[in-house]
Amino acid sequence: MLKQGILYSLRLLMVMAVGGSLWLAGLILFARLIPSSPEDTTTATDGIVIFTGGETRLQVALSLFQQKKGKYLLISGVNPASSFPKTVEKMPFKSQVTLGYEALDTLGNAEETAAWVRANHIQTLRLITSNYHIPRSLFELRRLLPKVEILSHPVVGKSFLKPKWWIHPATLSLVIQEYNKFLFSLLRRPLEDMQSFFTTGAKT
Repeated sequence: MLKQGILYSLRLLMVMAVGGSLWLAGLILFARLIPSSPEDTTTATDGIVIFTGGETRLQVALSLFQQKKGKYLLISGVNPASSFPKTVEKMPFKSQVTLGYEALDTLGNAEETAAWVRANHIQTLRLITSNYHIPRSLFELRRLLPKVEILSHPVVGKSFLKPKWWIHPATLSLVIQEYNKFLFSLLRRPLEDMQSFFTTGAKT
């Protein structure tokens, strides 16, 4: 019994070590996906969408919209108590700006954006959000809008401009949290498909 217990413990340690190594390798790859600058700052698109979360993102989005880099602008995930509506009221072309109040998370942002894209017949889209948020945001958007060309326009925080951002605990923690959320996004669809399969099977 003691020998079996030791073998079980060793196997468990091996599984944990392999899982930890895979997770760490994935984190390194994920960090490389985080862009440090916009891929294209000159091309005009049919629409611009900003996933809210910081004033800098809004400033970038409004600046690009005023430069006519997009025909329509969606501000997704607006807090009803924010000053965004007052800001938009003072803008020219305010009729081409949509404030989205429904989204509570990244998936909600993507769903809100997809509905707006279809309503406005948008074929090309510029996505504005924080650079660490770009991989997950693109994944969710491209899943819902496979035929729409999406340009990522990351807003880069000061900590990510440092050569060794990973030695800064706050930044490292932020990337790890976003990486774990990204993994969940990757797994969510297969899990939903499995749940749907078994639920349908149970009813038949």
